[in-house]
Amino acid sequence: MHELGIAQDLFKIIAEKARENSLKSVTKIRVKVGVASGIDKDFLRHSFIDHIFPKSIAAGAELELIEEPLTARCKDCQKTIVTQQSPTSGCPACGSVNIEITKGKDVYIENMEGE
Repeated sequence: MHELGIAQDLFKIIAEKARENSLKSVTKIRVKVGVASGIDKDFLRHSFIDHIFPKSIAAGAELELIEEPLTARCKDCQKTIVTQQSPTSGCPACGSVNIEITKGKDVYIENMEGE
């Protein structure tokens, strides 16, 4: 379950931003999870809620996991592809498999709130 490691890495960023902004508590965290990231959102949520948030600056924080669609570009016909899944069958316009993923493969903190 590599989601725990990812949650720990993201929480380091959250804690650092909280310190930079003199927050005493973090009340809400919004994380974008790309559909091509390979991350299981349920495991990621479990990692945050059950393993990281308790006894931390984010104890009781609301966690929102937002699925980010995959955006890709066909290198042959230059068409932009937006989908909720990996383009395994190739470009819908020309059939090429020469596709570059430009968005939707990462996991990152979109924003956070605190007091």
